Amino acid sequence: PLAGLKSQTELALGENVDPARQPRLQRVHESAVRSAHLVNQLLSLARAEPESALAQHNARVDLRELAREVTAEWVPKALQAGIDLGLDDAGESAPPIAVLGHPLLIREALQNLIDNAIRYAGAGSEVTVGVRRDGGFGVLQVSDTGPGIPPDLHRAVFERFVRATHEGSGCGLGLAIVKSIAERHGGHVALTSMAPHGLQVSIALPLAR
Repeated sequence: PLAGLKSQTELALGENVDPARQPRLQRVHESAVRSAHLVNQLLSLARAEPESALAQHNARVDLRELAREVTAEWVPKALQAGIDLGLDDAGESAPPIAVLGHPLLIREALQNLIDNAIRYAGAGSEVTVGVRRDGGFGVLQVSDTGPGIPPDLHRAVFERFVRATHEGSGCGLGLAIVKSIAERHGGHVALTSMAPHGLQVSIALPLAR
């Protein structure tokens, strides 16, 4: 129903000839977009919960391959937002970095990090997706050159419905979802402030044996 509402308001905005109605239609459309995003985030959070049957299915996931696929999928949205999205990749010949987990949930975690970076970094910023090994962990990381998050809020932003800014159309669930997925896989998430400004978010997951 929300997708239908979005489509109908987009059509109405394109066909409207009354300037007085344009702001009202735009507000309806923005509300539909925010509501659809909230519903999708709540569904993602439910999938990551321990009692979800989906969360119990494990398989080998190559983080390098996953990063390539997801980054490529998000390039059009990044371009639309004026963001330079790239992948810091060792190349096709680099050995895989395999973890054991649910492919859909790990993909969901990475997508949330990229989505957050695109939403909040601001036009003209750079967003870089990277993959590396760190001891017994495979690490997915997303860095941006945006305004970042104040260090005193680094812990709070992992709570549900907590936002570090009033900018953008987020609902404060993205990092909570990432944290839940990482912990479900025996991993963890870390935030690091970048110099001179920006943020790096890293998901560390145990390597598959």
